[in-house]
Amino acid sequence: MPTYSLDLWTPQVPTVDQHPHFRGLRNETATRGCLDRWTDGFVDIDNDFVPKFQRSFSPQFWELYLHAMFKSLGFKPTRPKAHPDFLLNAPQGVIVAEAKVTEAGPGQTPEWTNKSQVPFDADQYREMATSKLSGAVKGKINSYRKYSAEPHVKDRPFLLCLAPFDHPWFIVQHARSMWRVLYQYDQPMFHVSDSGNMIETGHKRVESFTTHSGSQVPLGYFLDPANADVSAVFFNPRATLSKIFSDPLREHHKEERVFASWYMVSTGMFARQDVHPSNYRETLADGGYLLQNPYATKPIEPEPFFNQGVTVFSFDPTARRMTARTPEPFLFERTTCNERKY
Repeated sequence: MPTYSLDLWTPQVPTVDQHPHFRGLRNETATRGCLDRWTDGFVDIDNDFVPKFQRSFSPQFWELYLHAMFKSLGFKPTRPKAHPDFLLNAPQGVIVAEAKVTEAGPGQTPEWTNKSQVPFDADQYREMATSKLSGAVKGKINSYRKYSAEPHVKDRPFLLCLAPFDHPWFIVQHARSMWRVLYQYDQPMFHVSDSGNMIETGHKRVESFTTHSGSQVPLGYFLDPANADVSAVFFNPRATLSKIFSDPLREHHKEERVFASWYMVSTGMFARQDVHPSNYRETLADGGYLLQNPYATKPIEPEPFFNQGVTVFSFDPTARRMTARTPEPFLFERTTCNERKY
């Protein structure tokens, strides 16, 4: 049996304080094995990762996912100091990477709540998601600038890695909220030509919005040259617990199913899958988005991400036009079903 640097599963916090996902996964040997493999080479620099994982779960799950995902891209993630979360030894050179998740706040419904108990309003959820992602981007940029002049960080590309774990319906997120936060880009506008083709003529622009509490949420971080020190954002709303169903070493149970929708660029259609996990595969990066800063002083080479299933967004701030490079197939949605639902 292989040994790993972290023992995630021996309880270090009282049962009453354990996160529901941790309590459930402790009894699922196959799933535990996948997460254990994600820890291979992961360094607990502050010596407090395991109790945080058992108590908070989502931020630490995201860090473990990123560690494994970066390795799958051919990067060599290290954690030499408390900040940043990762230094990535990539083909282009060392990249600085920080991890951040959005979560439900006080009085809000936590993401582990059964979705059948929570009504879904798409517009209301998009507003909440945009507000939370905007706050996460602002907070992480400010945090980064407190140490960005240190020798191991200075003059290196900076990648901000975000994931939403903020609501029971967080799995419906795609890139639209991030478009708003980074580019002030909302839904595109189209013109139908005489031949019946749809031609994008522009997009709905959202510079800011006011929340129900009266707070003003600014948007368009990547339209401000003052943020040129931020190279790109990696965002993957498909990096949920069901990502583990694609692990080829995971032992499967007969009652499990994976439901996936893959976008086919060549046809503009979706290929649907309804399969047993043993017949399903996706890369760790599949379903992700790399959103590039047009003003970045240290751009990030997108090819390693694109080659592993990540859609790459670029934005022209003068023409106010967004370009997407989408691999084929692209993982648009994926859910799973067994005795638990992720």
